Amino acid sequence: MTRTIASLSLAAALLSLPACASKATYIETGGTDSIVSVGEVDIQDLQRAASGMLESLIALGTLQNAPHQPARLRIERVVNDTSSAFDVGELTYRMREQLVNSGQATVLTAYGANAESPEAQERLKQEAFRRGETSVESLEPDFFLTGKITQLKRSAGRTRQTTYTFRLTLTDSRTGQEAWTKVVDVTKQGQKNAVGF
Repeated sequence: MTRTIASLSLAAALLSLPACASKATYIETGGTDSIVSVGEVDIQDLQRAASGMLESLIALGTLQNAPHQPARLRIERVVNDTSSAFDVGELTYRMREQLVNSGQATVLTAYGANAESPEAQERLKQEAFRRGETSVESLEPDFFLTGKITQLKRSAGRTRQTTYTFRLTLTDSRTGQEAWTKVVDVTKQGQKNAVGF
């Protein structure tokens, strides 16, 4: 009898195990309940980098001194030179949103080799052809935005550490000189991924 009760108790405990698994819930994006992974770029890393870059760019006032107002910005290559697979647009779009919506910059999305809107670029080419022009580059940018994201990994015993370095540069199209640059480092350390920070 005791053996039967013990067996039933064990069976009940085993059946309740799946019920203990946490259910999916909504959390604040990038908030303190977000998963922190040592070897990958997380959403909070992108938010921190974009915020740091944007604060620096706005504080410097370079965009307000552009020949055109709002300043014309063309986003060129931002290279992801890390082992973490993520879209670098997640970084630049966060900055773009603030710059465009605040009226400080317009982003030329239909120009250049990396045109974001090939349809709009084709339409501009057709319009230029009708006017007898050979180029659609009638809207010259004031600045080009480029960048690179790198990582540096280290470990001591079982503890791993990764530093992601986000670098962006704004180049003045008239002079070819660097008008603004910013580096934001995000360092994470731990033995395994965790929830919260």
